[in-house]
Amino acid sequence: MIRGLYKGIAVLLTASWLHATELSELVDPGAEVTKIAGECKFTEGPAYGPQGFLLFSDIPSERIVKVAPDGATSDLLRSSGMANGLMFDARGTLYVCQSGARQVSRMDLANGNKLTVLADSYGGKKLNGPNDLGLDAHGGLYFTDPDYMVGAAAEQPAMGVYYIDASGAMSLVIEDRRPNGILVSPNGKHLYVAEHSDRELFRYDILTPGNVSKGKLIFTGDPELDGRGPDGMAHDVHGNIYATYNKITVLDPEGAVIGRIPVPEHPTNCTFGGEDRRTLYITAMTSVYSLPMKVAGMDLQPAGPGAAGPGAEGGKTREVELEARTFQLTLRVPDSWKQEKSTSSMRLAQFVIPPLEGDKEPADLVLYYTGMGGMGPVDANIKRWVGQIDPNGRTVKIFTGKSKKGKYTLVDGRGTYLKPIGPPIQRKSKPMPGAQMLAMILETEKGPVYLKLTGPEKTVTGAADDLRKAVGADIAEEKER
Repeated sequence: MIRGLYKGIAVLLTASWLHATELSELVDPGAEVTKIAGECKFTEGPAYGPQGFLLFSDIPSERIVKVAPDGATSDLLRSSGMANGLMFDARGTLYVCQSGARQVSRMDLANGNKLTVLADSYGGKKLNGPNDLGLDAHGGLYFTDPDYMVGAAAEQPAMGVYYIDASGAMSLVIEDRRPNGILVSPNGKHLYVAEHSDRELFRYDILTPGNVSKGKLIFTGDPELDGRGPDGMAHDVHGNIYATYNKITVLDPEGAVIGRIPVPEHPTNCTFGGEDRRTLYITAMTSVYSLPMKVAGMDLQPAGPGAAGPGAEGGKTREVELEARTFQLTLRVPDSWKQEKSTSSMRLAQFVIPPLEGDKEPADLVLYYTGMGGMGPVDANIKRWVGQIDPNGRTVKIFTGKSKKGKYTLVDGRGTYLKPIGPPIQRKSKPMPGAQMLAMILETEKGPVYLKLTGPEKTVTGAADDLRKAVGADIAEEKER
């Protein structure tokens, strides 16, 4: 049975990475590009956050503009340091390239839009003018630093691509380009960098976080059809690339042209958003446009450098000592995770995780420990967990990794979670659409520990790295099974 289950999962995962060959597979031929904001000086950097609204930069006006779900616009930030590229993580933290201020910053929207500078220099010299950025799954951030703002007065010897890791350490990754737009692929294996001056798009293999291979030119824009670009770019969930040239030029991950989407004004950047991430938002000179899509955009990354997350009390953590007979386990969890009294003798501990903005319910983390024998083979537990998610619309990924406490297997399942209600013998459940389950088997010296994090997808995604860090996991070394 487990072989059949894995085969089904493999087919599902393979299907999710199939690449379109026709534009009609991605967007309805009759879909209309709709203007949602205008009367700006030069728009850039669209970003759609988990809070349910769109942000974009109006660079010369030094504004970051908010577009509410009802279409109303307001200024989120004035005197923005000529903010350009913007990006949210799944916790709702905003990352900003402040081209005029020549720095990259983090903005805490839950704390009065407080700005914290992440990088403003390298090697003792001021940055040129950070332009665009991309987050990875390891808490790191890549950003481009061309010389559009300073020209001959640039202090840096290179117009580089830099990487800021989760701890805030910064390194120069690429130094032989004049980079503009940048993307991290949905599977985390590739970095795409746009060279606007030459109409070129390069792809790099990400060897380890902040370390890439030699770049490969995968696309050069047609002088007549594409003109200037690419500028900003976006990924859909399949890894297709939406690059802003004269139109939105849509490429597959290898650089083959799928099609071109016309826009009333010359596009400068784009991103996916909306409740189901099936709306393409396009900044274009003085306006912002939206386009309904058949395909969803890639998920937001869990967190970026230094992100505390809403309700995380500034990122503070605490150690929790757990005991069961001769077994002991120490976890380091965010202070915002409230430990409750265990409701079953099998439960080593249980926590309630506060919901992110937009989620109505919290997430729950439960730890189980039954002794050296555990609850059966790893594959049997995976099958049981996957079976708790309705097969209709279910997606599942399985990862393996190592932590300071032992190796682990992690199941990431999304869809409608069939939440158990009452005693297990009754086999009753409550459907929870839009849920996510992160279920881990941690193999310690004294037997396996089972950690099961369930709840609304935004909140669980936002807590994903904290779950890994709680057991001392080496996130960079985690691999998909």
